Amino acid sequence: MNIAIVEDEAITALFLKDTFEEFGHNILCMYDNSAEMLEFLNKNRNIDLIFMDIQINGKLDGIDLAYEISIKYPKISIVFITSFKDDETIDRAKIVSPLGYIIKPVVESDLNAILMVVESFKRNRQVVDNNIVEIGPYIYEKESKTVREADEIIYLSKNETIFLAYLIENKNSYISHEQLIMKIWNGESNREVSLRELIYRLRKKMPDLHIKNVPKIGYILAAS
Repeated sequence: MNIAIVEDEAITALFLKDTFEEFGHNILCMYDNSAEMLEFLNKNRNIDLIFMDIQINGKLDGIDLAYEISIKYPKISIVFITSFKDDETIDRAKIVSPLGYIIKPVVESDLNAILMVVESFKRNRQVVDNNIVEIGPYIYEKESKTVREADEIIYLSKNETIFLAYLIENKNSYISHEQLIMKIWNGESNREVSLRELIYRLRKKMPDLHIKNVPKIGYILAAS
């Protein structure tokens, strides 16, 4: 994993760096303040995990920094490392939904355990991400073949679902009328009108779906 460390105690920061590298992970950056961490993220977004002290330098403490990161970069996981174990601080930290909260002094076994948890979480989330396609305001779930807008299910017919799934599979590529008719109706003749009616119904149900029709070429699901 690609890891960032935000820690104002140099000895702790070096211990974390050495331990993570020993475990085979990449340390992309080490900072003791919020401003430099945010500046780094503006240019580099390939961080998987941030180990965050709560008492750090800068205008934001570790919890406020983690909250801002969670809003801007929701796929970055956060683990807090801190001396604070009072209920008030822990309650503040919960808002960020961290994957761990380690009380100092830090030991290698704690780090190894939390890394295993984070790796498992990311594997499971990748499975979910691979099953979900975002199309503008719509969410298409491949496994269940379900379309949602916000929390509302958009009910599609069997052929509408086949058509949409085929467009998603070939997103940003033109699909000819003949290919669509073959996919939906197994190549039955005289289905051009049926295809136009299907697309009309789908556009009514999903008005923000960007289906572009180019005469004599075909249809394309354009990037929104």
